Amino acid sequence: MSRFQFRPATFKMVFFMYLLGTVIFAILYLLPVSHKQPLLPSDAFFLSASAISATGLSTVTVAQALTTAGKIILLIQMEIGGIGVMALVGALLIVLRTNAPVPSQTLMIFDQNQNSSRSISKLMAFIVTYTLIVEVAGFLLILPAALHHGSHSFAAFFLSVSTFTNAGFEISGNGLDDFKGEPFVLAVLTCMIILGVLGFAVVMEFLQSRRKKKSLYFKVNVLMHGILLLAGFLFFFFVDFIHMPGLSFTDKIIQSFFFSAAPRSGGLASLDLHVFSFPSLLFMIVLMFIGGSPSSCAGGIRTTTFAVILAKLWSVIRGSNETHMFRRTLFAEDVNKAFLVFFAFLFLFFFSFFVLSFTEKAAPFPLAFEIMSALSTCGFSLEITAGLTVFGKIWLAFLMLIGRLGVIILIYTFMNQKKSTIKYAKESILIG
Repeated sequence: MSRFQFRPATFKMVFFMYLLGTVIFAILYLLPVSHKQPLLPSDAFFLSASAISATGLSTVTVAQALTTAGKIILLIQMEIGGIGVMALVGALLIVLRTNAPVPSQTLMIFDQNQNSSRSISKLMAFIVTYTLIVEVAGFLLILPAALHHGSHSFAAFFLSVSTFTNAGFEISGNGLDDFKGEPFVLAVLTCMIILGVLGFAVVMEFLQSRRKKKSLYFKVNVLMHGILLLAGFLFFFFVDFIHMPGLSFTDKIIQSFFFSAAPRSGGLASLDLHVFSFPSLLFMIVLMFIGGSPSSCAGGIRTTTFAVILAKLWSVIRGSNETHMFRRTLFAEDVNKAFLVFFAFLFLFFFSFFVLSFTEKAAPFPLAFEIMSALSTCGFSLEITAGLTVFGKIWLAFLMLIGRLGVIILIYTFMNQKKSTIKYAKESILIG
């Protein structure tokens, strides 16, 4: 795979494109035709940032605050946020049979967390096609159950889009309460969340290169997703669901399966999060932190970042200077980038927690849970979102945008990289 170097202008352009999109849609939500309850500018900006970052947090109840027109606008913005702004631009250029200029290709590569210019146009077309197929299929599968519970087709389609893009919004007003006793529907929604966090490039490689040797990117992502799903299922089942009253054994299995996937960026919850024990809520934070694949609808530090860090730690323990995965040696710059993302994410989380602890009245743990949910674009909440101050809303809105694009953009957008040619003498230092 060819290595692709980004200039600082690339990061700034993508960041300000998403910021501009957030402002434009916030203005649309403020139009009288879009809302039927009073909507503050801070609430509109928060809702817009949440939708374009595919998060799902909201300071207002979408079902009650927005009109049908407002919900359609929200649906469009969720789609844009889930697919990616530049993916839509790339697909449009393909439809118009126009070759994307090099600057636009660079933006597409960065928007989808790629590091190669190879087949980027093909990936853009696949993203849009794959998204539409999954969303329509999901809609058709959940529609009978939605109609049975008194919902309507638009709400079912909205839920399908929200689930696949990991946006986490719903317009029925009662979350997924209607589907608590519908194992088939919850299984479908879980699979759609997984397909959303798995990564477009992973699915594309699986479908189009079945007989070819799989890339390292493919192997790492599939392995990490399998481990995280299994670990999540076993943890939630044995810690909480096995003892939870009011659920059949089948429901406990399905709910465990659902919550093994949802915290990784899904945003939708089939149960009130307050029914979970404290260890389970802590484990949800860990899953939020890890997130999904690069070039997916998910946030977090990403599965590849987490895998690279584990591989590097293992190589250090074994006394090796190089990092290996699947009999491949990783580039040192990729390993450094993984640690940069890891610690930048943690720093931003703890710094945000420190700042917001001065401005918000929420208890420490719910506040920390909310901050991690926003930064990882998960959308889970312990019901403190509506009580945020204006400062808290704006702060979390920017966290959601940063989480959608990746924390590294915050560094490269506002800091210029300068390579030094000066070399200094080496000296040992005591560690530990």
